[in-house]
Amino acid sequence: MTPPVVRSVAVVGGGLVGGSIAAAARDAGVPDVRITDHDASVRDRARARSWGHLVHDDLASTVRGAEVVFLAVPTHAVADVAVVVAPLLPDDGILTDAASLKGDLTLDVESRLRVSNSRPAVGRFLGGHPMAGSERNGPEAAHAQLFVAATWVLTPTAATDDDVLPRLSALLRSFGARVVALPPVRHDELVAVVSHLPQVAASALAAIAADAMDATGDAVLSVAGGGFRDTTRIAASDPALWEPILRGNRTAVLEVLRAYVGQLQRLERAVEEGRFDEVHAVLERGSIARRRLVPKADVDETVELVVPLDDQPGQLADAMTALGEAAVNVEDVAMRHTVEGARRGVLLITVAAGVGAMAEQVLRDAGLAPVRGAPPGEDPS
Repeated sequence: MTPPVVRSVAVVGGGLVGGSIAAAARDAGVPDVRITDHDASVRDRARARSWGHLVHDDLASTVRGAEVVFLAVPTHAVADVAVVVAPLLPDDGILTDAASLKGDLTLDVESRLRVSNSRPAVGRFLGGHPMAGSERNGPEAAHAQLFVAATWVLTPTAATDDDVLPRLSALLRSFGARVVALPPVRHDELVAVVSHLPQVAASALAAIAADAMDATGDAVLSVAGGGFRDTTRIAASDPALWEPILRGNRTAVLEVLRAYVGQLQRLERAVEEGRFDEVHAVLERGSIARRRLVPKADVDETVELVVPLDDQPGQLADAMTALGEAAVNVEDVAMRHTVEGARRGVLLITVAAGVGAMAEQVLRDAGLAPVRGAPPGEDPS
Protein backbone atom coordinates (compact mmCIF):
# COMPACT_ATOMS: atom_id res chain seq x y z
CA MET A 1 0.00 0.00 0.00
CA THR A 2 1.30 3.44 -0.93
CA PRO A 3 2.13 5.46 2.20
CA PRO A 4 0.14 8.68 2.71
CA VAL A 5 1.65 11.89 1.38
CA VAL A 6 1.31 13.49 4.83
CA ARG A 7 0.45 12.10 8.26
CA SER A 8 -1.94 14.78 9.48
CA VAL A 9 -4.37 17.29 7.97
CA ALA A 10 -6.51 19.86 9.78
CA VAL A 11 -9.44 21.70 8.20
CA VAL A 12 -10.94 24.90 9.58
CA GLY A 13 -14.44 25.34 8.19
CA GLY A 14 -17.02 22.62 7.62
CA GLY A 15 -18.99 23.83 4.62
CA LEU A 16 -19.04 22.31 1.14
CA VAL A 17 -15.32 22.82 0.48
CA GLY A 18 -14.01 22.23 4.00
CA GLY A 19 -16.06 19.09 4.52
CA SER A 20 -15.00 17.78 1.11
CA ILE A 21 -11.31 18.44 1.88
CA ALA A 22 -11.55 16.46 5.11
CA ALA A 23 -13.40 13.63 3.38
CA ALA A 24 -10.92 13.58 0.48
CA ALA A 25 -7.94 13.51 2.86
CA ARG A 26 -9.44 10.60 4.76
CA ASP A 27 -10.14 8.70 1.53
CA ALA A 28 -6.56 9.41 0.39
CA GLY A 29 -5.28 7.51 3.42
CA VAL A 30 -4.16 10.40 5.63
CA PRO A 31 -4.22 8.74 9.07
CA ASP A 32 -5.02 11.85 11.12
CA VAL A 33 -7.72 14.15 9.70
CA ARG A 34 -9.27 16.77 11.97
CA ILE A 35 -11.94 19.36 11.28
CA THR A 36 -13.72 22.13 13.15
CA ASP A 37 -16.24 24.88 12.51
CA HIS A 38 -17.42 27.81 14.60
CA ASP A 39 -21.00 26.53 14.21
CA ALA A 40 -21.83 23.69 16.63
CA SER A 41 -24.52 22.32 14.30
CA VAL A 42 -21.96 22.00 11.48
CA ARG A 43 -19.62 20.15 13.84
CA ASP A 44 -22.45 17.76 14.72
CA ARG A 45 -23.11 17.08 11.05
CA ALA A 46 -19.39 16.54 10.45
CA ARG A 47 -19.36 13.90 13.18
CA ALA A 48 -22.44 12.22 11.73
CA ARG A 49 -20.85 12.03 8.28
CA SER A 50 -17.39 10.98 9.50
CA TRP A 51 -15.63 13.59 7.34
CA GLY A 52 -12.53 13.35 9.51
CA HIS A 53 -11.18 11.10 12.20
CA LEU A 54 -11.75 13.79 14.84
CA VAL A 55 -14.14 16.73 14.99
CA HIS A 56 -12.91 19.28 17.52
CA ASP A 57 -14.91 21.99 19.25
CA ASP A 58 -12.02 24.48 19.36
CA LEU A 59 -9.55 25.81 16.84
CA ALA A 60 -6.33 25.17 18.78
CA SER A 61 -6.98 21.45 19.30
CA THR A 62 -7.80 21.07 15.63
CA VAL A 63 -4.69 22.61 14.14
CA ARG A 64 -1.95 22.12 16.75
CA GLY A 65 0.89 20.07 15.27
CA ALA A 66 -0.85 19.34 11.94
CA GLU A 67 1.41 18.96 8.90
CA VAL A 68 -1.06 20.75 6.61
CA VAL A 69 -3.85 23.12 7.64
CA PHE A 70 -6.58 24.18 5.21
CA LEU A 71 -8.49 27.38 5.98
CA ALA A 72 -11.87 26.80 4.35
CA VAL A 73 -13.36 30.00 5.74
CA PRO A 74 -14.81 33.10 4.02
CA THR A 75 -12.26 35.28 2.23
CA HIS A 76 -12.63 38.15 4.70
CA ALA A 77 -11.75 35.84 7.61
CA VAL A 78 -8.68 34.08 6.14
CA ALA A 79 -6.01 36.54 7.33
CA ASP A 80 -7.43 36.76 10.86
CA VAL A 81 -7.57 32.98 11.22
CA ALA A 82 -4.12 32.53 9.64
CA VAL A 83 -2.48 34.70 12.30
CA VAL A 84 -4.09 32.62 15.05
CA VAL A 85 -3.28 29.26 13.46
CA ALA A 86 0.33 29.85 12.35
CA PRO A 87 1.98 29.73 15.80
CA LEU A 88 0.33 26.35 16.46
CA LEU A 89 1.97 24.63 13.48
CA PRO A 90 5.26 22.73 13.49
CA ASP A 91 8.21 24.54 11.87
CA ASP A 92 7.76 22.49 8.68
CA GLY A 93 3.96 22.77 8.71
CA ILE A 94 2.04 24.12 5.72
CA LEU A 95 -0.79 26.64 5.88
CA THR A 96 -3.11 27.10 2.92
CA ASP A 97 -6.59 28.42 2.20
CA ALA A 98 -9.44 27.74 -0.20
CA ALA A 99 -10.70 31.27 -0.86
CA SER A 100 -11.91 32.29 -4.31
CA LEU A 101 -9.73 35.41 -4.53
CA LYS A 102 -5.97 35.49 -4.17
CA GLY A 103 -4.45 38.87 -5.12
CA ASP A 104 -5.09 41.19 -2.19
CA LEU A 105 -5.65 38.25 0.15
CA THR A 106 -2.18 36.78 -0.37
CA LEU A 107 -0.53 40.13 0.28
CA ASP A 108 -2.65 40.59 3.40
CA VAL A 109 -1.86 37.16 4.85
CA GLU A 110 1.87 37.43 4.16
CA SER A 111 2.11 40.93 5.62
CA ARG A 112 0.07 39.97 8.70
CA LEU A 113 2.29 36.92 9.32
CA ARG A 114 5.43 39.07 8.99
CA VAL A 115 4.13 41.69 11.40
CA SER A 116 3.07 39.08 13.94
CA ASN A 117 6.48 37.39 13.64
CA SER A 118 4.65 34.08 13.60
CA ARG A 119 6.40 30.76 13.74
CA PRO A 120 6.51 28.98 11.39
CA ALA A 121 7.61 31.82 9.14
CA VAL A 122 5.61 33.47 6.39
CA GLY A 123 7.17 31.10 3.84
CA ARG A 124 4.96 28.26 5.07
CA PHE A 125 1.80 29.90 3.71
CA LEU A 126 0.69 29.07 0.17
CA GLY A 127 -2.62 30.36 -1.15
CA GLY A 128 -4.94 27.92 -2.87
CA HIS A 129 -8.26 27.82 -4.70
CA PRO A 130 -10.00 24.56 -5.62
CA MET A 131 -11.96 25.21 -8.81
CA ALA A 132 -14.70 22.84 -7.76
CA GLY A 133 -18.06 23.50 -6.27
CA SER A 134 -21.75 22.94 -6.65
CA GLU A 135 -24.94 24.89 -6.95
CA ARG A 136 -25.79 23.03 -3.75
CA ASN A 137 -24.48 24.71 -0.63
CA GLY A 138 -23.52 23.79 2.89
CA PRO A 139 -22.10 20.75 4.63
CA GLU A 140 -24.77 18.38 3.28
CA ALA A 141 -23.28 18.80 -0.19
CA ALA A 142 -19.72 17.85 0.86
CA HIS A 143 -18.21 14.65 -0.52
CA ALA A 144 -14.77 13.12 -1.02
CA GLN A 145 -14.95 13.13 -4.84
CA LEU A 146 -15.53 16.88 -5.21
CA PHE A 147 -11.96 17.53 -6.38
CA VAL A 148 -11.52 14.56 -8.71
CA ALA A 149 -10.40 15.88 -12.13
CA ALA A 150 -10.87 19.45 -10.86
CA THR A 151 -8.24 22.17 -11.11
CA TRP A 152 -6.72 23.35 -7.82
CA VAL A 153 -4.84 26.62 -8.26
CA LEU A 154 -1.88 27.37 -5.99
CA THR A 155 -0.41 30.87 -5.87
CA PRO A 156 3.23 30.78 -4.71
CA THR A 157 5.19 33.99 -4.25
CA ALA A 158 8.86 34.83 -3.74
CA ALA A 159 8.26 34.33 -0.01
CA THR A 160 7.09 30.71 -0.36
CA ASP A 161 9.56 28.13 0.97
CA ASP A 162 10.81 25.73 -1.71
CA ASP A 163 9.40 22.55 -0.19
CA VAL A 164 5.87 23.87 0.31
CA LEU A 165 4.61 23.79 -3.28
CA PRO A 166 5.80 20.21 -4.06
CA ARG A 167 4.46 18.81 -0.78
CA LEU A 168 1.09 20.50 -1.00
CA SER A 169 0.77 19.64 -4.70
CA ALA A 170 1.37 15.96 -3.95
CA LEU A 171 -1.36 15.98 -1.30
CA LEU A 172 -3.86 17.67 -3.63
CA ARG A 173 -3.09 15.19 -6.40
CA SER A 174 -3.91 12.41 -3.94
CA PHE A 175 -7.38 14.01 -3.76
CA GLY A 176 -7.63 13.57 -7.55
CA ALA A 177 -7.05 17.26 -8.35
CA ARG A 178 -5.02 18.76 -11.17
CA VAL A 179 -2.66 21.35 -9.69
CA VAL A 180 -1.87 24.61 -11.49
CA ALA A 181 0.40 27.36 -10.14
CA LEU A 182 -0.31 31.00 -10.97
CA PRO A 183 0.71 34.40 -9.59
CA PRO A 184 -2.00 35.63 -7.19
CA VAL A 185 -3.11 38.62 -9.29
CA ARG A 186 -3.12 36.57 -12.50
CA HIS A 187 -5.35 34.03 -10.77
CA ASP A 188 -7.95 36.71 -10.07
CA GLU A 189 -7.85 37.92 -13.67
CA LEU A 190 -8.38 34.42 -15.07
CA VAL A 191 -11.15 33.33 -12.71
CA ALA A 192 -13.04 36.48 -13.66
CA VAL A 193 -13.28 34.97 -17.16
CA VAL A 194 -13.93 31.29 -16.42
CA SER A 195 -15.80 31.46 -13.11
CA HIS A 196 -17.18 34.89 -12.22
CA LEU A 197 -18.51 35.87 -15.66
CA PRO A 198 -20.29 32.50 -16.15
CA GLN A 199 -22.01 32.97 -12.79
CA VAL A 200 -23.21 36.47 -13.72
CA ALA A 201 -24.29 35.35 -17.20
CA ALA A 202 -26.20 32.34 -15.85
CA SER A 203 -27.94 34.47 -13.24
CA ALA A 204 -28.88 37.11 -15.82
CA LEU A 205 -30.27 34.47 -18.21
CA ALA A 206 -32.29 32.86 -15.41
CA ALA A 207 -33.63 36.30 -14.46
CA ILE A 208 -34.76 36.85 -18.07
CA ALA A 209 -36.54 33.49 -17.97
CA ALA A 210 -38.17 34.52 -14.68
CA ASP A 211 -39.47 37.67 -16.39
CA ALA A 212 -40.91 35.49 -19.17
CA MET A 213 -42.59 33.28 -16.58
CA ASP A 214 -44.13 36.35 -14.96
CA ALA A 215 -45.54 37.35 -18.35
CA THR A 216 -46.62 33.96 -19.72
CA GLY A 217 -46.88 31.67 -16.73
CA ASP A 218 -45.27 28.25 -16.63
CA ALA A 219 -45.55 27.79 -20.40
CA VAL A 220 -41.92 28.80 -20.80
CA LEU A 221 -40.89 25.83 -18.66
CA SER A 222 -42.60 23.40 -21.02
CA VAL A 223 -40.17 24.30 -23.80
CA ALA A 224 -37.03 24.59 -21.65
CA GLY A 225 -34.62 21.90 -22.77
CA GLY A 226 -31.25 20.60 -21.68
CA GLY A 227 -29.40 23.60 -23.09
CA PHE A 228 -31.29 26.01 -20.85
CA ARG A 229 -30.87 23.78 -17.81
CA ASP A 230 -27.12 23.36 -18.43
CA THR A 231 -26.55 27.06 -19.04
CA THR A 232 -28.45 28.21 -15.96
CA ARG A 233 -27.48 25.44 -13.51
CA ILE A 234 -25.07 27.62 -11.52
CA ALA A 235 -27.67 30.38 -11.24
CA ALA A 236 -28.98 28.34 -8.28
CA SER A 237 -25.79 29.12 -6.34
CA ASP A 238 -25.97 31.04 -3.07
CA PRO A 239 -26.09 34.84 -3.68
CA ALA A 240 -24.58 35.39 -0.22
CA LEU A 241 -21.50 33.51 -1.40
CA TRP A 242 -21.18 35.24 -4.77
CA GLU A 243 -21.85 38.87 -3.91
CA PRO A 244 -18.62 39.32 -1.87
CA ILE A 245 -16.63 37.43 -4.51
CA LEU A 246 -17.80 39.78 -7.25
CA ARG A 247 -17.22 42.79 -5.01
CA GLY A 248 -13.73 41.61 -4.13
CA ASN A 249 -12.76 41.05 -7.78
CA ARG A 250 -14.63 44.10 -9.05
CA THR A 251 -11.99 45.46 -11.44
CA ALA A 252 -11.38 42.18 -13.25
CA VAL A 253 -15.10 41.33 -13.33
CA LEU A 254 -15.95 44.71 -14.84
CA GLU A 255 -13.36 44.17 -17.58
CA VAL A 256 -14.76 40.80 -18.65
CA LEU A 257 -18.36 41.99 -18.28
CA ARG A 258 -17.65 44.86 -20.67
CA ALA A 259 -16.06 42.45 -23.13
CA TYR A 260 -19.09 40.13 -22.87
CA VAL A 261 -21.58 42.97 -23.29
CA GLY A 262 -19.58 44.21 -26.28
CA GLN A 263 -19.77 40.78 -27.89
CA LEU A 264 -23.53 40.61 -27.30
CA GLN A 265 -23.99 44.10 -28.75
CA ARG A 266 -22.06 43.12 -31.89
CA LEU A 267 -24.26 40.04 -32.24
CA GLU A 268 -27.35 42.17 -31.70
CA ARG A 269 -26.38 44.55 -34.50
CA ALA A 270 -25.47 41.69 -36.84
CA VAL A 271 -28.84 39.99 -36.28
CA GLU A 272 -30.72 43.28 -36.60
CA GLU A 273 -28.97 44.14 -39.89
CA GLY A 274 -29.17 40.63 -41.31
CA ARG A 275 -25.40 40.05 -41.36
CA PHE A 276 -25.66 36.37 -40.54
CA ASP A 277 -22.23 35.61 -41.91
CA GLU A 278 -20.91 37.50 -38.88
CA VAL A 279 -23.29 35.60 -36.59
CA HIS A 280 -22.02 32.36 -38.10
CA ALA A 281 -18.40 33.43 -37.50
CA VAL A 282 -19.08 34.10 -33.80
CA LEU A 283 -20.89 30.78 -33.39
CA GLU A 284 -18.08 28.94 -35.15
CA ARG A 285 -15.40 30.62 -33.05
CA GLY A 286 -17.31 29.76 -29.91
CA SER A 287 -17.68 26.14 -31.00
CA ILE A 288 -13.95 25.81 -31.68
CA ALA A 289 -13.09 27.47 -28.36
CA ARG A 290 -15.43 25.14 -26.45
CA ARG A 291 -13.80 22.05 -27.97
CA ARG A 292 -10.40 23.38 -26.95
CA LEU A 293 -11.63 23.76 -23.37
CA VAL A 294 -12.69 20.11 -23.10
CA PRO A 295 -9.95 18.28 -21.17
CA LYS A 296 -7.77 16.11 -23.35
CA ALA A 297 -7.37 12.40 -22.68
CA ASP A 298 -4.67 11.51 -20.23
CA VAL A 299 -1.32 10.67 -21.79
CA ASP A 300 0.74 7.99 -20.10
CA GLU A 301 4.11 8.95 -21.60
CA THR A 302 5.87 11.69 -19.66
CA VAL A 303 9.23 13.42 -19.57
CA GLU A 304 11.14 14.78 -16.61
CA LEU A 305 12.69 18.22 -16.79
CA VAL A 306 15.57 18.98 -14.46
CA VAL A 307 15.81 22.68 -13.57
CA PRO A 308 18.94 23.79 -11.68
CA LEU A 309 18.22 26.42 -9.03
CA ASP A 310 20.63 28.69 -7.23
CA ASP A 311 20.14 30.40 -3.89
CA GLN A 312 17.83 33.13 -5.22
CA PRO A 313 14.41 33.16 -3.52
CA GLY A 314 11.31 32.77 -5.66
CA GLN A 315 12.78 30.67 -8.47
CA LEU A 316 10.49 27.73 -7.79
CA ALA A 317 7.47 30.03 -7.80
CA ASP A 318 8.68 31.63 -11.04
CA ALA A 319 9.02 28.23 -12.72
CA MET A 320 5.64 26.89 -11.66
CA THR A 321 3.66 30.04 -12.31
CA ALA A 322 5.23 30.37 -15.78
CA LEU A 323 4.07 26.84 -16.62
CA GLY A 324 0.64 27.54 -15.16
CA GLU A 325 0.18 30.67 -17.25
CA ALA A 326 1.21 28.71 -20.35
CA ALA A 327 -1.43 26.05 -19.50
CA VAL A 328 1.21 23.33 -19.18
CA ASN A 329 -0.15 20.63 -16.90
CA VAL A 330 2.50 19.55 -14.40
CA GLU A 331 2.04 15.86 -13.56
CA ASP A 332 4.49 15.94 -10.66
CA VAL A 333 7.03 18.26 -9.07
CA ALA A 334 9.77 17.66 -6.53
CA MET A 335 12.60 19.70 -5.03
CA ARG A 336 16.00 18.14 -4.40
CA HIS A 337 18.59 20.16 -2.50
CA THR A 338 22.27 19.61 -3.20
CA VAL A 339 23.22 20.64 0.33
CA GLU A 340 21.06 19.96 3.38
CA GLY A 341 19.25 23.14 4.42
CA ALA A 342 20.42 25.12 1.40
CA ARG A 343 18.18 26.66 -1.26
CA ARG A 344 20.51 25.52 -4.02
CA GLY A 345 19.42 22.34 -5.79
CA VAL A 346 17.31 21.07 -8.67
CA LEU A 347 13.61 21.17 -9.43
CA LEU A 348 12.25 17.97 -10.98
CA ILE A 349 9.19 18.67 -13.14
CA THR A 350 7.24 15.89 -14.87
CA VAL A 351 5.02 16.80 -17.82
CA ALA A 352 3.31 14.92 -20.63
CA ALA A 353 5.76 14.06 -23.40
CA GLY A 354 3.68 15.95 -25.94
CA VAL A 355 4.25 19.28 -24.18
CA GLY A 356 7.84 18.64 -23.10
CA ALA A 357 9.38 20.97 -25.67
CA MET A 358 6.88 23.69 -24.90
CA ALA A 359 7.56 23.38 -21.17
CA GLU A 360 11.31 23.66 -21.78
CA GLN A 361 10.83 26.86 -23.77
CA VAL A 362 8.51 28.36 -21.16
CA LEU A 363 11.11 27.71 -18.47
CA ARG A 364 13.90 29.19 -20.60
CA ASP A 365 11.79 32.29 -21.21
CA ALA A 366 11.49 32.55 -17.41
CA GLY A 367 15.27 32.74 -17.15
CA LEU A 368 15.84 29.12 -16.12
CA ALA A 369 17.93 26.37 -17.74
CA PRO A 370 15.93 23.13 -17.95
CA VAL A 371 17.41 19.89 -19.26
CA ARG A 372 15.81 16.52 -19.86
CA GLY A 373 16.80 13.40 -18.00
CA ALA A 374 17.98 12.27 -14.59
CA PRO A 375 19.03 14.86 -12.05
CA PRO A 376 22.70 15.47 -11.45
CA GLY A 377 24.47 13.83 -8.50
CA GLU A 378 24.33 15.20 -5.02
CA ASP A 379 27.93 16.44 -5.08
CA PRO A 380 27.64 20.14 -4.18
CA SER A 381 30.74 21.03 -6.16
